[in-house]
Amino acid sequence: MRRSIYLALGGLALAAQAAAAQGACDDIQRFFQQPPKLGEWADVRMDMQKDEGKKPVLMRVAFVDKEERGGEQMYRMQMTMTHKDGKKQIMQVLTPWGPKALERDYDTEMVMKMGDQPAMIMPFKTGQKNPGMSDVRKECAKLSFVGEESVTVPAGTFKTRHYAGPDGESWVSPDVPGWRMVKMVTKQGDTMVLTATGRGAQNEITEKPVDMKAMMGGGAMKRMMEGDKGQDK
Repeated sequence: MRRSIYLALGGLALAAQAAAAQGACDDIQRFFQQPPKLGEWADVRMDMQKDEGKKPVLMRVAFVDKEERGGEQMYRMQMTMTHKDGKKQIMQVLTPWGPKALERDYDTEMVMKMGDQPAMIMPFKTGQKNPGMSDVRKECAKLSFVGEESVTVPAGTFKTRHYAGPDGESWVSPDVPGWRMVKMVTKQGDTMVLTATGRGAQNEITEKPVDMKAMMGGGAMKRMMEGDKGQDK
């Protein structure tokens, strides 16, 4: 579970960094010009070098809801991973949209549901105080725009903008739902490729999430983590 979450957040960070590339971040407007469309989804396959021989991580990224908080439009981004036994691992983050959202700190929330365990909710802070997630002003200088390239992946052929930096390379398209990511290769040799896109994604967490502190106090967190370790074997 922890490995999958880190990978998901890592993909989100690289997508934000790629969107911010090309000199003084001039290109970021291209990727955040249009707000997310509710229900659109993108499936990605992630292969990790350290997990050679194991099945790749399959994940669906979608925006499934929106709400206004403090006068600002927020979107619920849902990342759903399916294990080989069929059990789902769902993570949702409530996030604003647009270039300015990536340049400041803001308080938000994360909701997680692992298999049949109760959904959990916890506070989450992102922005400048969470390096690598969305502090794009620092990341811009590290990346360079390679050029426009046509890239073919299992989801089809896309016109992309290719970026390179110390952490790897990314091929990004504003036409792709979710992270806008078509392909990614890290310096460690890990890969992420787009496998499919579509519409009709729904919020898969229909129950009222339980506060994480309450779950930890009752021992549910420990039981969940122990059960998840068995899944990763």
